[in-house]
Amino acid sequence: MLTEPSFFQLVPEVHYGRGVAASAGGLAKAQGIRHALVVTDPGVLGAGVCEPVLSALRDEGVAVTVFSDLATNPSEKQVAAAAEAYVAAGCDGVLGVGGGSSMDVAKCAATVVASGGADIREFEDGARAPGSPVPPLVLVPTTSGTGSEVVAGAIITDSARVFKMHVVAVPAQVALCDPELTAGLPPGPTAASGIDALAHAIGAYTSSERQPLTDGMALYAISVISRWLPVAVADGADLEAREWMTIGSLAAGISMKGGGAADHAFAHAVNALFDVHHGVGVGLFLAEAMEFNLPYLAGRLAAVARAMGVADHGTDDYVAAKSAVAAVRELVEKCGIPGAAELGVREEHIGPLVAKVLEDGFHLGLNPVALSTEDIRRVVAKVAGEGSR
Repeated sequence: MLTEPSFFQLVPEVHYGRGVAASAGGLAKAQGIRHALVVTDPGVLGAGVCEPVLSALRDEGVAVTVFSDLATNPSEKQVAAAAEAYVAAGCDGVLGVGGGSSMDVAKCAATVVASGGADIREFEDGARAPGSPVPPLVLVPTTSGTGSEVVAGAIITDSARVFKMHVVAVPAQVALCDPELTAGLPPGPTAASGIDALAHAIGAYTSSERQPLTDGMALYAISVISRWLPVAVADGADLEAREWMTIGSLAAGISMKGGGAADHAFAHAVNALFDVHHGVGVGLFLAEAMEFNLPYLAGRLAAVARAMGVADHGTDDYVAAKSAVAAVRELVEKCGIPGAAELGVREEHIGPLVAKVLEDGFHLGLNPVALSTEDIRRVVAKVAGEGSR
C-alpha cells in the first residue's frame, strides 16, 4: 500500500498576491459579514498595517469593531475577551489581521462564540468540537510564517498551567495573503516568522503523519523560504522577496496538514517560560531536532538538503542530511535569531524546560521517532549548555 488511509481538508478559499487586501470588504460582505470584529495586535494597529483592510471594509459599508488587547503569546483570557467584545458589539463575523497570535485568537474567538461562550481550553487537542452556527471568518496574515490562515489549529497559552495548548478551532472561510502588508515588518520578526515557516515545511515532510499530498508542497516551501528569507530580512522593502516569502509561508502552512515534528514541542517550552516570539524558540531547536531524527530519516533530510540547494542527487543521503542540518543552523544564524545565551537560557533551566516539553504530547507525537525523557533532556541540555558558556 502506498500510504495508510489519510485525511486532507481543503480549507479555506485563498487569495494571494500584491494588493489583495483591498478585496477584504467585498469578500467579507460575500460571507455575510455586516459588522466585523477585527482582531489584531497593538503593534500592527499602531503601525497602520491594518488600514488597507479597515478601509476596504468601510468602503463596502461593513461596520468595524477593533479588538487589539493581545499579548505576544495570547492566553485563554484574551480569547474570552475577544469573544465578549464580539457579542457586546453585535458583530456577525470575524477578521483576524496580523501574525499568528492575532489569527489564532480570531479563530478561537469564533469557536467560543459558536459554542455559546465555552472556555477555549475545552477544545485542546480536539477534545470538544466547535458548535454552530460558526461566525464567518476571514484571516489576513501580516507576517510570512505561522500558516495560521490555512489551518484549524491554534496555539493558546493556558495561563493556569503556563502551557501552550494546541487548540482545534474553526478554520477560516477566506484567507487573504498580501505581501504588501508584510513590507514594514522589522528584521527580527521577519526572521522569526520565516524560520517558523521553514520548520513547518520540514516538519510536514518528516512527520509521523506525512503524506504524499503534502510532500511536494513542503519541499517547494523549503526551497522558496531558504532562498528568499535572508533577502527579506536584509531588505524588508524588497517586495519581490516579500512576495516569495508570502508564497513560501502559504505553501508551508498547507503542507502542515501532513503533520509536524518535535522542534515545536521544544519551542513551545521556551515560549512558555521565556515569553519570546514563537519563531525564536523554533530557531533554537529546529536544527537540534533534525539532528536527532537524522539516523532514522537520512533519505528525507537529504531531500531537504537538495531543496535548500546544499546537496545534489549524487550526494550520499547521510552526507546530504548532515548538510541540511548545517544549512539550517547557518540560516538561523544568518537571519539573526537570538541564541540561548541572548535569551538567558542556562543549565539551571534544563529541568523546567524538559518538564514543559513532556507536556506537549501533541507535537511530540508527530515526531517520526519517539523521544524518551532522556532524549529530550540531552537535546535541551545541549542548547542550554551553549547558553551557559
